[in-house]
Amino acid sequence: MTAIPVLVTPPSAPVVSLEDAKMHLRIDHADQDAMIEGLVLAATAHLDGWRGVLGRAIMPQVWQETHVGPGPYLLAMPDVSEVSASAGGVIRVETTALGPVVTLAEPVEGVTLSYTCGLPAAQRRLAEVAVKLYIAHLYDGSDPSPAFGVMVEALRWRAV
Repeated sequence: MTAIPVLVTPPSAPVVSLEDAKMHLRIDHADQDAMIEGLVLAATAHLDGWRGVLGRAIMPQVWQETHVGPGPYLLAMPDVSEVSASAGGVIRVETTALGPVVTLAEPVEGVTLSYTCGLPAAQRRLAEVAVKLYIAHLYDGSDPSPAFGVMVEALRWRAV
């Protein structure tokens, strides 16, 4: 059973900056900056993280899961670059069709795992465009671009 992940350290940078969002919306004044910043946050929250539509982290961020029982432990999100365990010891991370699986050197009956995850750079650019398209949808109230759906499907995490 996969534990529910909790965000410990959010990304240090936004997926899309205010300047990039304004350029995408073709806005060159500061009158709506606060609203556009809110739209950037809303669009990112819609897509990013375990509860987001993508089910994965866009920008590097740290998540934590508490597992009970002996391992190995299946992590809830992909694209893991670093893992630490409350039990200490040697950790092995293997990427499987179901997702990242963590095995500790010494078996324990429960452990808290902290891990850093985020999209690879090549996919991050696609996520940036998807966020911009969703910001435009929120800004003008139009239907989301068909390209948005294609990008979401290309990035969505699916456990087999």
